[in-house]
Amino acid sequence: MSFLLRNAPQVLLSAQEIIKNFKDLVNRSYQINELDLTYDQWMVINVISEKQGVTQITIAAQTRKEPASISRILKLLEKKEIIEKVSTKKNKRVKRVYLTPKGDDTHRQATRLFNMIAKDGFNGVYEQEINLFVRILDKLQSNFKDRP
Repeated sequence: MSFLLRNAPQVLLSAQEIIKNFKDLVNRSYQINELDLTYDQWMVINVISEKQGVTQITIAAQTRKEPASISRILKLLEKKEIIEKVSTKKNKRVKRVYLTPKGDDTHRQATRLFNMIAKDGFNGVYEQEINLFVRILDKLQSNFKDRP
């Protein structure tokens, strides 16, 4: 156990650095390919693409982002005409979010670039290693979630 405790900071820093590098690569790729989008915006439109008419609360939960951050991202995406918000009949304050035709096209292009970067990043990693890694991440997430 002391081995794990000694190495926990390095493991967590490495995980943080991998995520940062991946996000930077995705953002750079979108910029080079003239997609007016960021990694975080792609995460949001990806959730919407999977379930058109999703609510802001669901988007926040699925992207693990604060509702205020999602609200800002949605405003930007709406301004770019990538999404549209539609009030529900039951409660005008609740808005359902949909991709526009431009949003569908943007999502397709961005996802293709995202997948190319992910594929390159996982190059040389075997399926069994990924499965083990996912199990370890699930255990860590469970251990750290909802702690006092």
